[in-house]
Parts: sequence; C-alpha cells; structure tokens
Amino acid sequence: MYALAVTRDDAAMVEHSVPATGSGPARVAEEERARLARAWAAAHYFVTVGRQEWLFRTGMTAPEVERQIMANRYLFITAWNPPPGETPRPDNDAAQERLHARLHALGLGFHPALGCDNRGGMVEHGCVVLDATLEQADALAREFGQGGTLFWQAGAPVRLRMMWPRPTQADDDPHTDWIG
Repeated sequence: MYALAVTRDDAAMVEHSVPATGSGPARVAEEERARLARAWAAAHYFVTVGRQEWLFRTGMTAPEVERQIMANRYLFITAWNPPPGETPRPDNDAAQERLHARLHALGLGFHPALGCDNRGGMVEHGCVVLDATLEQADALAREFGQGGTLFWQAGAPVRLRMMWPRPTQADDDPHTDWIG
C-alpha cells in the first residue's frame, strides 16, 4: 500500500456535494463545481489487482497500473452518489452493482478501485474500466449521474473529465477537461 502524500487541496473532498445542473443560484453551483474539480484532481485513486493496490492520480502517468492491467484506455468511474451520509451505503452499493452489470453488458473488463483524500477519508468505491472509448466513458458518467470521471490513454497522464460546463471560478488545471 502506498503512503498518501499531501497534495494541493486534498481535504476538499471531506465536505462536498454534487450540485445538480440548474439547482440553486447558478453562482453557488459554479463555485461548488469548481471546488469539486479541485478536490477530485487532488484525490488519490487506487485500483486493486489481485491482493495489491496500485496508486494513480490526475496529471501523472500510471505506469504501475498499466503494467498490471494492460489496455489502451483506462476509465475510473463510480456509481456512488455523495454527499457523504445522505445516500445510504446500501443504495450506493446497489448503484455500483448496476454499474458492474452495465459494464458486463457492454463487454468491458474492469477492476475494483476507489478514490479518497490524502487521509484515506471520504472514500468512494468505483472501478477501473479497460478499453472503454471516450464516448462510452462520457455516456456511462451521465447514465450513472456522475459529475466527473478519470480517463487516460496508456502512457499519457491521467485526466479528470468534468461533466459540467467550465465554471468561471475553475482553476486552469491542464489535466482537467470540462465537457459540459
């Protein structure tokens, strides 16, 4: 297991919510979306292969992951829906099972994974999907109500794909794509 390094605004994942498009004042939603992008870009992600976990992060290449599970493209996605404590664990687990069934129906292989802040808190279970196309990745994110996913090509840095339009408060992170 890797020691979690302090990076950027890791604590931001601890208190977050996923704002629905058009809910509440637009400015507040934009600020929250920008904050979520910073939190998700700073988070640590782990994929489980066998009995070992392999770390990957936005903006960095993931050669250890790619050596363990060879593919041309990688997608980290979850079906969990925060904010923490508002969606019961059984509901999140059931949503994750629906995601797994959908991936099986699409013929896509995957491995268990999770994302968390640098203290190991605010954990969301997900999976690393192998060789999904970018179109499939975005469609799955929308189908399962996700605000963002991670997607990368083998050998390239991991990218954060935010499913919303870019808010004016968003950082100029070169590894975050706002696809709205």
